[in-house]
Amino acid sequence: MAIFPQGLTNVDQRCNTGERRVLNQLKRCLSDDFLVWHNVPLGPRARQPDFVVLSPRQGVLLLEVKGWKKATLANATRDAVTLNTERGRVTEAHPLRQARDYALELAHLMQADPLLVHGEGPFRGKLIFPYGWGVVFSGLTAADVAGSDFAELFPAHQCLLRDDLADTLDPGDFGQRLWGMFTVSYPHTLTLPQRDRIRWHLFPELRVSTQGALDFSDTTAAAPALPDLLQVMDLQQEQIARTLGEGHRVIHGAAGSGKTMILIFRAQHLAAAARPDRPVLVLCFNRTLADRIGAQLRERGVGECVQVRTFHSWCQDVVRSYQLHVPHVPDRDAYYPAMVEVVERSLETGFVPGGQYTALLVDEAHDFEDAWLRMATRLVNPDTNSMLVLYDDAQSIYQSKRRKFNFASVGIEARGRTSVLKMNYRSTAEVLALAVHCAQSLLDGAGEARSEDEIPLVQPASAGRRGAMPVLIQARDEAEEAELLAERMAQAHAAGTPLQDMAVLCRAKYLMKPIEQAMARRKLALQSMNAQAFRHFDWARPSIKLLTLHSAKGLEFPRVFVAGLQALPMKDEPLEDAARLLYVAMTRATHELVLSAHGTSAMVERVRTSLDSVTRRFSGA
Repeated sequence: MAIFPQGLTNVDQRCNTGERRVLNQLKRCLSDDFLVWHNVPLGPRARQPDFVVLSPRQGVLLLEVKGWKKATLANATRDAVTLNTERGRVTEAHPLRQARDYALELAHLMQADPLLVHGEGPFRGKLIFPYGWGVVFSGLTAADVAGSDFAELFPAHQCLLRDDLADTLDPGDFGQRLWGMFTVSYPHTLTLPQRDRIRWHLFPELRVSTQGALDFSDTTAAAPALPDLLQVMDLQQEQIARTLGEGHRVIHGAAGSGKTMILIFRAQHLAAAARPDRPVLVLCFNRTLADRIGAQLRERGVGECVQVRTFHSWCQDVVRSYQLHVPHVPDRDAYYPAMVEVVERSLETGFVPGGQYTALLVDEAHDFEDAWLRMATRLVNPDTNSMLVLYDDAQSIYQSKRRKFNFASVGIEARGRTSVLKMNYRSTAEVLALAVHCAQSLLDGAGEARSEDEIPLVQPASAGRRGAMPVLIQARDEAEEAELLAERMAQAHAAGTPLQDMAVLCRAKYLMKPIEQAMARRKLALQSMNAQAFRHFDWARPSIKLLTLHSAKGLEFPRVFVAGLQALPMKDEPLEDAARLLYVAMTRATHELVLSAHGTSAMVERVRTSLDSVTRRFSGA
């Protein structure tokens, strides 16, 4: 089924009877690589055709829908139509001329974009994709117009009748009728960036309008000044950010060493030189981190020339846009590997064009499969070959054993192009010491490579910033634990800590419910992943965030509360996997760390023992 960005239910509610017939036929006959909009303003003059259909293979089609009956038509010329109405006879513009004017205006608008036209050859200056227009007469049948001169004024190849909207019509036949409306037809498959560029022109309201945004279409403009982000980097980070250059680059860094900060700087830098038809793509594993990076880039005035996606959401975009067939699988967990396999095969065969992006930046590469990284190398434009990969073995929370990174095997040139960041600038010495002590078995052997091609695990080093000693709260039950945590959050907020500077991390969503209730009683604004139909955080809204340990990867907050430690490890979960996950959670804190439990487990005992040891060390006992 076609994709309706406005929402199928919303479109259905807005349609009149004739438009609804067209909507149902589009829904029934078009596959999911089609985008369909209804009655939306187009371009600077805000013209509103009834339907806009966009396909990466067919191009752009504008449809006008008329619900006229046989008795409605009184007279017609090539310019106007006279209708019998309840108000008497009225004259309207010829619908084909109306649709043509819309289409030509749209084509003229897009032809001004050098990234959507042929730059050379016999088609120089012409659009790189076909376009067309047509009229759907939802109330007229072929029998109604038989024996008249209807076809002379309304050519059959540019008009659909009610017969074409029948449920019995073969979808392939309906598609052929639509494609016959294109005045010019030639083979061209739009890349995802080109498709989004067309959307940018079609719908001005979709454009990101950020104060201080750069105009990347002006290639003659001077390079923008270096952003203020450099002011918080140390010398090593600044040097890495400034000298990444072209080609493949790998940054191997400990938690809190500034990997994501460098990625954001790099994305800002590349945005100034990105071609809008080949934007910069940022891939992450964690959806929450992808949302946060996207929000930070928009705050810094970076527009749609930098796209941030999770790897699986990008794959889903490709599957829908290129109508790839993913075999039916029995459950959701099996769907994702099947989807990735289909996209990988389509990239290898060229069915999905490679080289679609000026540059690719991969965060959380430690959670990527080898096959994913091989796919990633195909996405980069070979003319730039610009790829940045960031990872940290110690944060690879989706596997029990340490991973051996052999980048050469996945097509990434890492030898001589790798920078190692050992210093943790995020966490205080006390927080980092506790995190490292709890995860010490995971970090054993740090600095030792097992083979010539393997980059050794990084043992994080503290930048020396001091703070409060982490606290472990042990409550009698979940209600008491929730009340104690909410009390601490309320006290911190009363003392001047902004709500958005606090986060509560839990192993599973069910652990959040009592905490939400306790916070609500204290009127503490919150956003919770446990909320019904939750999809994204609103990072601009002042509120305490409740999220899972997995979703906290890559994020940071001044005050972090890790709740429900008794749930670690979960059933059938190895203790070392739980320790790795807890290490990631602890190192999200930049100032204060509070841990809590309302029961006991192997992990609670490990934290208590580690906290005693770290407390003695810092107290000099």
